[in-house]
Amino acid sequence: MKRQKSIVYAVLLLAVVSMQFAGCAGEPRLEPVVTLGVPEKEKLIETVQIDDFIFNIYASYAELVSYEGDDTDVIIPDEAAGKLVLKIGEKAFWGNKTLKNIKLPENLRHIDRFAFQKCSALETVEFNQRLETIDDYAFAQTALVELNLPVSLASIGKYSFSECVGFKELVIPSRVISIGKYAFYGNTTLESVTFNQRLEKLSDRMFYNCSSLRHVEIPKNITEIGGYVFAGCTSLETIVIPEEVTKVGEGQFHGSPNVTVITPAGSAAAKFCEKNGVNWRQPDES
Repeated sequence: MKRQKSIVYAVLLLAVVSMQFAGCAGEPRLEPVVTLGVPEKEKLIETVQIDDFIFNIYASYAELVSYEGDDTDVIIPDEAAGKLVLKIGEKAFWGNKTLKNIKLPENLRHIDRFAFQKCSALETVEFNQRLETIDDYAFAQTALVELNLPVSLASIGKYSFSECVGFKELVIPSRVISIGKYAFYGNTTLESVTFNQRLEKLSDRMFYNCSSLRHVEIPKNITEIGGYVFAGCTSLETIVIPEEVTKVGEGQFHGSPNVTVITPAGSAAAKFCEKNGVNWRQPDES
């Protein structure tokens, strides 16, 4: 009798374990995003000029701090004074009116704030595949005709690509875990956005005044949509918002008169629409 009970218990235990593994297989867990960053608090050793580039040299890396040339096509060196270039510093190219195409260093990890802001002729950036952070305002008010962000990217700062008039498609790389407010504000040529499976929040006014957006689908991993994210999107026709979104910020769809929200009944998005007079329907309705 004891042996029979033991056999039954073993079978039940095996069934439970099998169900747990089946559940895990159906819902694969994403690995944490690990970044190397740039070493902090290292002592500045020297400042050197190589051609039209000026670098700060630290113990373990180099930082490009400014560019003094007027070339239209620029390739940033991979090394300076024997150190790998890991960072482009604050305002390094700020306001440059001649720069049109740029290739980033192979080992670059960080583009600091304002680095390329107001480079009004800048159309193409050849990103490297080790870049981790694009900081605040880094490419604001440029003329990028396409935006091919690298798979290594983890963080996009506020206003980083605001008022860029040129690129039509945005694909958020799979490792990106945070995007700052106003990141793509005023991109009047942006037509489509593809989100990744890590991002949990759309920050305030992220796509404010993106007047060419027509259709948007929010994935289930996003649980919060900040204030005015899709306000001023005058061409927006449909947006799919899943029930997993539990918070919809104020001012959503203000100035987006033609939008229809597709969302399940009883969801936070449906309640928002009913409260604010926004047209909506359930996913299975025509």
